Amino acid sequence: MMIRPLTTADLDAFMAIRLDSLKLNPEAFGAAFEEGLEREQTCISLSKKNEEDFILGYFEENQLKGIIGFMRESRQKKRHKAFVWGVFVYPDCRHKGIGQQLMQACLQRAEKLEGLEQINLSVTNRAGQARQLYERLGFQVWGTEVKSLKVKGEYLDEIHMVKML
Repeated sequence: MMIRPLTTADLDAFMAIRLDSLKLNPEAFGAAFEEGLEREQTCISLSKKNEEDFILGYFEENQLKGIIGFMRESRQKKRHKAFVWGVFVYPDCRHKGIGQQLMQACLQRAEKLEGLEQINLSVTNRAGQARQLYERLGFQVWGTEVKSLKVKGEYLDEIHMVKML
């Protein structure tokens, strides 16, 4: 097993896992599988990743099994904040601590960023295990957006969480 930043060399694997995440867990993401991913734009995005804007991948036997995205705010007045996005682990790999390892690796990188004071993320009210993980890692709820998402006719609330560094 290995956790490392994704690069353009990981384009196909990233596109596959991202689309799988949207198909397998539509209730967990604001994006929809039907919207797809644009290959060229995704490649450009991966090529621009750096210490403050990255995607980490969890690999098992050279297969990408989990991902986590991190993005620091770019505007001067918001540079003290960053956002975790797109956390996903394949169902057959869950309950093995992979999500926690990805989160910890992400937080370790984030804590090295000068001037970063807080990390935000959001989770739907249906993702109880994810929320419990985030709380164990020091995230606290700061608000809830009621009926934030509508998936297959069902409304989901989005729970906003923050971790102060």
